[in-house]
Amino acid sequence: MTTTSSRTRRTATVVLATAGLSMGAAVLAAAPASAATQLGGVSMQQACNQQYPGMGLTATVTNASSAYSWRCRSPWGYSGQINVNSACANQYGAGAYSNALNPSDPYSWRCFR
Repeated sequence: MTTTSSRTRRTATVVLATAGLSMGAAVLAAAPASAATQLGGVSMQQACNQQYPGMGLTATVTNASSAYSWRCRSPWGYSGQINVNSACANQYGAGAYSNALNPSDPYSWRCFR
């Protein structure tokens, strides 16, 4: 003969186990994190114009084997760096960021969100 307290414990155990399995299934069924969306390329000349307004600088690659060699240059010798993350945000809106797909290719910069 089963007592009321052991029946209650057994029912509580089954309810808790079922709830735990349901919660685990919900976690397993969760959608995977989405990959970043490629928005497009970066206009380095536009970046120079926006980051050095009124200076008339030209976007120039200083090392054909390095994605990180872009500079904004003047005819009188001035050279300024380009903030490529800022360029992406200016071109594609808040939350956009940059990535060089190939560190050896200056033309491999793309913007993502």
